[in-house]
Parts: sequence; C-alpha cells; structure tokens
Amino acid sequence: MSGDILQDLVAFGLTQTEAKVYVALLSFKEATINMLSHSTGLHVSQLYGILDKLEQKGFVIEQPGRPKVYRAVEPNIVLNRVVRDLSKRKERIVEELLRVKRNAFTMSAPPLWVIKGKKNILATARDLIKEAEIDILLSANHPLFNKLSEQLMRARNKGVQIFILLFPREIPELTISKATKAGRVRLGRRSDFILIADSSSCVYIQHSLLDVLDLRGYAILTEEPSLVDLFMHNFINRWAISKLINDELDIKSLPCMYTCHRLALSDIKWLMDRGYTVHVEVDGYETKSRRRRKIKGIARNVTMNPEDGMYNVLIETETGEKIEAGGIDAYIEEIAARTIKIWI
Repeated sequence: MSGDILQDLVAFGLTQTEAKVYVALLSFKEATINMLSHSTGLHVSQLYGILDKLEQKGFVIEQPGRPKVYRAVEPNIVLNRVVRDLSKRKERIVEELLRVKRNAFTMSAPPLWVIKGKKNILATARDLIKEAEIDILLSANHPLFNKLSEQLMRARNKGVQIFILLFPREIPELTISKATKAGRVRLGRRSDFILIADSSSCVYIQHSLLDVLDLRGYAILTEEPSLVDLFMHNFINRWAISKLINDELDIKSLPCMYTCHRLALSDIKWLMDRGYTVHVEVDGYETKSRRRRKIKGIARNVTMNPEDGMYNVLIETETGEKIEAGGIDAYIEEIAARTIKIWI
C-alpha cells in the first residue's frame, strides 16, 4: 500500500490507521470485521472503534446482521463530499476571520515591528513588493537584490515603477543586467537596505547588519508615515549623488504614476527641459482644510531647492488657475500630493 495514499487520506480528515482500514476495505467488495482483522493485522476490538469513526465521517457503511458486514463508500463520492464540506467551512471561517479583522483592536503606538532572521526578512520584503501598486524604492547590496529580483520583475510587469539603488559600486555585470530589466538603476556607496512600497510601508536594515543577517540580523518594518518619509528622504538623498546606469525616463512608459513626489518632479523637469508639454494629475489634500482634492493641468514650473527644502510643481488647470503641489507632508503649497500622474 502506498504511503502517499495514506498521507493524502490523512489530509482529508482521517487518521493514519483509519486511512489504512478504509483502503483495506476497498480491496473487498464487502467484509466482516474478522476479514479486516486478518487483512490489516489489527485486533477486532480496535477495529470496532475505527469502523465506527469511519462511519461517522461517511467513508464506510454498515449492513446490520450477524456478523455485521462493512462496505467502503466509493472514493469519488466520499472525497467530493468532503471537498464540498471543506469549501463551505472555509467560506464560513474566512467570513468570520474577516469580521474579526475588521473589528481588530488597533494600538495607539506607531506600527513599528522588528523582524528577525534572514528568511523572515526576505519573506516580508517579497510581500511588500507583491502588494505594491504604484512605485517601489529599493536600496540594496547585490546579494539581497538577487534574492528579490524575481518579485521585482513581476511588479514591473504589472506596471509598478521601480527605482533601484545598488551598492557597492563594484557590482557583477549579470546583476546590473537583471536590475536594468526590473527598473531604473543607479550605483552608490555602501549604504543601508531600504525597501519602500507606495510610500506607505518600509523595511529597513542598518548597513552593519547586512553581513550577519543569518546570525543575529534584524530589520525594521514600519507603516508610520513620518518614519516612512524619513527613510524615503534617506533614499532620495543617496539616489541624487549616485552613478546613473539607466535612470532616464522612457517616454514610451508614459503615463507614469508616483507616490514619491521628488522622483515625479525630477521626471517632470527632465521632460520640460527637453521641450515637452507635461500634463499632471495630482490626487491629494488641501493643506489648509485637509479636504481631499484632485487637480489636473499643465506643469508650468518645477522647484527643487534642497537648501530650503522646497520641492513642488506649479500646475495650471484648464480654468487657468495656478496651483502649487508638494509632497504628502507639504504645508506651504496648496496641495499635498498622495499620487502624481504625468504624461505628454
């Protein structure tokens, strides 16, 4: 008897011994308990309890009489019924668990989590990449990049913009080739690992821990907006001084969507410098009232002043109104942008 068959039946709710008896009973058209005892090597007293359980689970039927005769229910009938029951149970469980999740208690403390172990860190990073819908910022050494490259390619294929900062600068050509297929790439000096998805979630590893992830390394996972913004500024500042590999905007990729407004501004300015009329759609909030607002128009000017910390775009709407939009933390501009979409 194949051990795989027994294990598969265990997955359908039988014990190992119950599965053994059910398979033995299938080899008979019908059988008495003594016949099963000789076939399986189990004591008669033990078989009574097992057959009773199999009857309750719908795998066996009993014919009254002296002696009692047992028959196995056809596999396709009983297994299809089990699958239907499991499907209904799954729906009930999912519905109940989602209700629990909707009513979950939320701590007032900022959501900051410590993830230990390289395997867990990589699994968390892959989940963030999988869930990204608009853009991904990644600062990584080449071993960690290679561990994430497959998920990055999948994200790229579904239209997510990916910005990859690799370090150190001495990177194998094969890795650079993979990176340029996944996104826009720059090479920088040794740095921290930063992965930001849609400006809403971030995994961070301090650079001194990158070589000891298997031993005592850990990462920080956060969705706290101020912390994500802090790590984003860290990424952008390093991005600005790193060596370009293929960081020019591909005109054929337009329209493009961004949650990182400084990268959006860079691309808008790059297009305007080349004589393009750049259309912009900003979805965000009015900085004074905090009301949700979406505006659409033509980019007339881009300000990128690191000394004053001013990064915004001046948009002229169809009605001729001129509105300045900054990042999600803007307070001087009229609009704080959650997303920026550009096209020509």
